[in-house]
Amino acid sequence: MIAPRCTRLAPADRGGPIDERGLTQLRAGARERVRSVLAAVPVPRPWSMNAWVDRLEAWRGREIDLVPIAYRPGQPSGAWQARPDYDLIAYTEHTSALHQDHIIAHELAHMLCAHTGTCQLSESEAASLAPDLAPAALSHLLTRVTSGADEYEAELIAVLLLSAATSEPPAVQPGASGRAADQARRLAALLG
Repeated sequence: MIAPRCTRLAPADRGGPIDERGLTQLRAGARERVRSVLAAVPVPRPWSMNAWVDRLEAWRGREIDLVPIAYRPGQPSGAWQARPDYDLIAYTEHTSALHQDHIIAHELAHMLCAHTGTCQLSESEAASLAPDLAPAALSHLLTRVTSGADEYEAELIAVLLLSAATSEPPAVQPGASGRAADQARRLAALLG
């Protein structure tokens, strides 16, 4: 049996410091994980998170349920929980499709990396945050404390996955200028 795992930070804790010495290795590992997953589970063209999750389910031999939840300021925007026979990913319902895809990709990254942590909510607290979900789906669902490295890795993998999924046309055209182009170049340089 797989122990329940959820994948978001407690609002008061942002995962702690990241050991700067390990960032190069963490980035290289994230890039390799993304290459490996995308080699086994290519992204659909045109891009569709639901279609890609269907492919991911077939590859892993395990269902992944995507559940929209209402967002409240100060609360997590997404969560992952490994159930005994499927995975549950909750994501904010009232936001843009791109933001939803990013939240889901971040939670998928936690799942693919098998990140663990300490749950912070009781079942009744989780039920008050997501009253429409069945009680069995709420236990330890919405908040957990993770290491800063886990969060950094999940965020990096989410960015790399969505970059690969939406790479046509390129995000920054050659010769593009302006503030957004400069920010995109800096982000690409940071991610290597």
